[in-house]
Amino acid sequence: MDAKRAPRSVLLTALLAAIVTVGALVGVAAMRAREDRPREAAPVPPVSAQPGTDCGDGPCKLLATRTVGAGAVELLADAQGANGRFQADGQVVQTSITELGGRLDPDSLTCVAASVSACLVSAPFSGGELGELVVQRDGDWRAVAKPYFSDAGVIELGNVANDDAPEVVVVQSSPALARVYALDGSVVGCTRKYSYPAQLRGWPQVRVLASDLRACP
Repeated sequence: MDAKRAPRSVLLTALLAAIVTVGALVGVAAMRAREDRPREAAPVPPVSAQPGTDCGDGPCKLLATRTVGAGAVELLADAQGANGRFQADGQVVQTSITELGGRLDPDSLTCVAASVSACLVSAPFSGGELGELVVQRDGDWRAVAKPYFSDAGVIELGNVANDDAPEVVVVQSSPALARVYALDGSVVGCTRKYSYPAQLRGWPQVRVLASDLRACP
């Protein structure tokens, strides 16, 4: 046997090791690509969540219904307002703010119909208010992963930028101002600072105009 030629078993082992290494690198690259994508939940497959079925450990209770375009959306939860579910067009989205400790009630659902429609699910929490968005695109409702918190207790959904999509208005008390976000979570701008939140126009149903906005502090 030629001394310079490696045994066949050694060559086979080296080849298998190379294949495993390449596979691992491809797997890591795929995971990183998924992590770099916008943190917007995938559409939930059609599921029935009518009142009477389970929300967590208890039956679902219908809290609120809103009309969005030609359809209706519903907000359900258990008897304590926990384990919330947003339901529209046969799709069900589990609420994240109830997992954080928020408790839903009949006033927890606000919707705005537009070319990109959206609904705000909100709940009192720790002396303020928690909120999360569910956005409709191409017929699918998706939950936006980023939650919002207002220590002043005011989170609203409205058209501030005068385009055909709503924005999220979050009022904070220190410094006292309203911070406006686009549906993707990016900051659109802020109002000027006030001595206290009640000085904002329309308080507590705050109304922010595009002309009010400036760079956020």
